[in-house]
Amino acid sequence: MTAQPMETLFHLTYNAVMTAAWPALWTYYRLSAATSGKYATTYRQRLGLDLPERQDSRRRPIWIHALSVGETLSAVPLLRALRHQFPSIPFVFSTATEKGLLMARSRVEPLVEGLFVLPHDHLWTMRRLVRNLQPRLFVLVETDLWPNLLRELQKNRTPAVLVNARLSPPSYARFRRIAPIVSPLFETFSAVFVQSSLDAERFRSLGVSARRLHATGNLKFDHALLQAEGMQDEAQKTILATRPNGRRRPVWIAGSTHPGEEPLLVEAHRAVLARHPDALLVLAPRHIERATHISALCARSGLRAARRSHRDPVQSAPILILDTLGELARCYAQADAAFIGGSLIPSGGHNPLEASVHGVPCCWGPHLFNFREMEDFLLQVGCGRVVRQAADVAAFVLESFARADTPTARHPCREAVRNNAGAAQRIARLLALSVMNRP
Repeated sequence: MTAQPMETLFHLTYNAVMTAAWPALWTYYRLSAATSGKYATTYRQRLGLDLPERQDSRRRPIWIHALSVGETLSAVPLLRALRHQFPSIPFVFSTATEKGLLMARSRVEPLVEGLFVLPHDHLWTMRRLVRNLQPRLFVLVETDLWPNLLRELQKNRTPAVLVNARLSPPSYARFRRIAPIVSPLFETFSAVFVQSSLDAERFRSLGVSARRLHATGNLKFDHALLQAEGMQDEAQKTILATRPNGRRRPVWIAGSTHPGEEPLLVEAHRAVLARHPDALLVLAPRHIERATHISALCARSGLRAARRSHRDPVQSAPILILDTLGELARCYAQADAAFIGGSLIPSGGHNPLEASVHGVPCCWGPHLFNFREMEDFLLQVGCGRVVRQAADVAAFVLESFARADTPTARHPCREAVRNNAGAAQRIARLLALSVMNRP
């Protein structure tokens, strides 16, 4: 079957499935709202029953869409850069998950004229949504492809761009297998801004023409810098990592940890305490509801753990469990070393830049596959190390403590991150020069 009939067959099948799924989605959301309260305030938007009101045709907005929390955070520096580049144009922002919406309300809502949950990709819904918004530009952060939305934007002659795009090896392999289906979707984008030259090569092999590809860097570097602004003072308020005599304690952070990692980290901290009896481990689980379990684990190991949510005194505790939201990034500014969670087990890891932007040396396990480009970068500039067991973690922390009093210890890592920022400004300038100037 040739590409065009296959594309047509895909859209017919896709829309038949989406149409048939609508009653099931309605039932699921109503039951969830009635039993747990989840989706109670968003289900009508998700089903396309409540859409943004029709915009004034003279004030056509730039529409930015981010799937969830990570994409929303990446979008913040780009949104700021675009607002500076196009000060007279309104902006609207959408996201697709509950957590993404919460993050957008705190970080994005003050910067935009409209914020909403993107509905499911039903043809009739997307047609009304695009007609109501009449966007002059659609900006998709990373990869959240909605076939009907992209087709309706194309019919409306609205340029769409994909930013901060990357293709991990598994994603690339999947897309290669269904290239006749995904290649036409990528063709709907006027420009694709990728994180690296390797990503550009992968998108090119999927049919994206070289003239529409731009390797502009990773927006996560920009977000790390934005997040780090003013955090030194905030960190002092967050963790009182001091000795009773007022002098600072050596601190290391294990951020966004997952089940199976904490026993190894507590074991590593016992080895650290043998050399630095007053050292503090700030243990921040990815899911804070696991704090009670982790506290019991620490107790079984003979180490008392203070809990941030309980406001326990931390001055004499060897471990602080950071079981509150929104404080981890601030805490990194006060650390001498960091372990990046989700990497000792095959979960993919978390963003190491949150620590590196403060000049904090990082270690992580062998499974940081969600951030391979950042891993390669940090290893190349000497700001990270791969560890595999508790002894490796302890050795890394002790080496970092030994260098912590060196005046320039933080400088290379901090500058390396700063020197790789700037993707937001590059994308905004390219949009101003090309896509936004088209008739």
